[in-house]
Amino acid sequence: MADRPPKLYASDKTRARSSKPKKQKSSFSWLKFFMPKISLGWLFEKKKKSAGQKTEKKPKRRSSGKTTIRWMLFKLFLTLGVWMMCFGILTVMWFSYDLPDTDQLMVSSRKPGVTIQARDGTVIGTYGDLFEEMVKLNELPPHVPQALMSIEDRRFYSHFGVDVIGLVRAAYTNYKAGRVVQGGSTVTQQLAKNFLQNQGKYSIQDKSLRRKIQEVILAIWLEMKFTKEQIMTMYLNRVYFGAGTFGIEAASQKYYHKPAKYLTVYEAAVIAGLLKAPSRYSPTSNPTRSHERAMVVLTQMHEAGYIPSIQQVLQQKHDEIDEDRIDIKSGNFFGDWIYDQIPNLIGSYDEDLVVVTTLDPFMQKQAEVATQIKMEELGKKYKTSEISLVAMSPNGAVRAMIGGTHYGKSQYNRATQALRQPGSSFKPFVYLAGLESGMAPYTMISDEPFSLGGWAPKNFRTYHAVGEISMAEALKKSVNTVTTRIAAHVGGPKISSVARRLGITSEMITDLSICLGTTEVTLLELVAAYASFANKGNFVSSYGILEIRNKKGDILYQHQDPDPIQVIKPHYLNQMNQMMLGVVESGTGRGAKTDFPTAGKTGSNADKDAWFIGFTTNLVVGVWTGNDNNAPMIKNSTGGRIPAQTFALFMKPVLAANPPAGSLLIAGVQAPSSQSFEDDDEGIIQESKVESTVIMNDPIDSASFDKMMEEAASE
Repeated sequence: MADRPPKLYASDKTRARSSKPKKQKSSFSWLKFFMPKISLGWLFEKKKKSAGQKTEKKPKRRSSGKTTIRWMLFKLFLTLGVWMMCFGILTVMWFSYDLPDTDQLMVSSRKPGVTIQARDGTVIGTYGDLFEEMVKLNELPPHVPQALMSIEDRRFYSHFGVDVIGLVRAAYTNYKAGRVVQGGSTVTQQLAKNFLQNQGKYSIQDKSLRRKIQEVILAIWLEMKFTKEQIMTMYLNRVYFGAGTFGIEAASQKYYHKPAKYLTVYEAAVIAGLLKAPSRYSPTSNPTRSHERAMVVLTQMHEAGYIPSIQQVLQQKHDEIDEDRIDIKSGNFFGDWIYDQIPNLIGSYDEDLVVVTTLDPFMQKQAEVATQIKMEELGKKYKTSEISLVAMSPNGAVRAMIGGTHYGKSQYNRATQALRQPGSSFKPFVYLAGLESGMAPYTMISDEPFSLGGWAPKNFRTYHAVGEISMAEALKKSVNTVTTRIAAHVGGPKISSVARRLGITSEMITDLSICLGTTEVTLLELVAAYASFANKGNFVSSYGILEIRNKKGDILYQHQDPDPIQVIKPHYLNQMNQMMLGVVESGTGRGAKTDFPTAGKTGSNADKDAWFIGFTTNLVVGVWTGNDNNAPMIKNSTGGRIPAQTFALFMKPVLAANPPAGSLLIAGVQAPSSQSFEDDDEGIIQESKVESTVIMNDPIDSASFDKMMEEAASE
């Protein structure tokens, strides 16, 4: 038999009869593992029987389909988790690449801090960025951090930098309120935000998503790098508490003038309450709101179990009140005035400073009381909304300053910045010019009406002309027609020269209207000019700084009294002071009477401004009242009303505590030979019995004097 050719292909039966299939090496594919088929129907597809193949019944595995589904779901979620983790890592890397170095948390760039003190060491105000030495957490009483945690982050010691529970609670609360009423940021997040802002990464107004993400990343990183105690310490020493203060120690010194380790529970609650809105809840400018906010903090502390009773805290606060402590809150006007002068005295500076000033806390308190009482009593009646006061010693040292009715609402200083027309309070310069031009207090001058080129100054509505009166009587009653006649005699330039010599620095007009106070001046410069009358005729320049030193104690500036410069001759000084004593004794300034000899002059400007400037031998005080928008007060709102009465109310306790000594008249000064005058019962100078050669000693009719005024105006 012929040999059969070998079979090149096995038949199906042969393949079926073949032994077990050879095992092949399995290879794991990450792509297949992480990219499963979309359709899972193939899991339930039955195998087709091969032709001629016997099928063996295998026992069914229970829940084999469910196990496979679970496995595939596990792979699906694992895949999503891996991708999300990768995306998260990339996101963190993207938002973290430009984060600042956290080692800079202990370094801060700031403006130098300036602490301004009264002359007895009382702190008046602080300026710049105020940082005290870093205080450690274990040096503070427990209620200080507890007050902060109760209102800002009650779960501080249990979260990882982000309080998820707090975020959910805040979101729900805001949803119910329909607006943002609660935040969910932690102390760590606030520290991170503060750090990013201080490093110049974001502005305070920035609310971008990038800032919020970086804030969260940095907060978590801070929790990983520092302990909770270290984070709380950094927060307490860096956070802003308003009024230029950074850190709990600076805030304690600013608001309570003592180290933070001595803060009471109530004081800690007040400071903690500042974090929400430092200016709104400031205990100095808004004490009522500050107390309300402190009560919220105390309630939270009680609910958190930090304090047993709110009433106990309030009772402790009441027991610690010092009735004799002086609260010089309105000294902020004075403090601002001082702060602006520092560069002119020492130039630029890059270190913390202490400035000792001339302010007297007792006088400042009395100034507050007097201005408040009179404005509450008469402000609405006379339709005036603002008042200012300056008190200085005769050498120019400012002892008290009120720049307005409410510093918290307006920091505009009406004592140093407001230029207003002084009206009749400018007349002493006119009368001094008259004396220096040959006139005398007893010189008789017509008080009849007149006009010049349409300008017809009128006397006060209650004054009735008598034909002629003396200079002294005219100043006492503030008679405008006499004043204009004196001005015409001496000329506007002479009056301007006298005012400038005594210290009026504002720009002045030189026509005859200057005699009625049309030149705008500040209260401070007018008071300083009057101070020459109290300073024995010597020039006075107002000042408020005694000494400037750094924190090391090095003196950078010290005030030195200048050599005296006589600007009023002694016999003219005696005449002027005698006439102004009459103004207060029985003239328009009667409302300013004190228990001691007091001189001064009232002034008003068409009911838009009312003034009184008065002085004793030891104090010169000026008061102004009016409206910022120049709205007129009611008629007859003269300087003899609110200003003069405020002056008297202020001076009564001040002079009682420091009685003036000596006399406003210089002893032994001889008047010119043609003058011989004596005092009547009211202290007013009588007309001399000796004939005078002064040109206006004899009465002059109005027509003749009008002609003289025209000639003077044409010069």
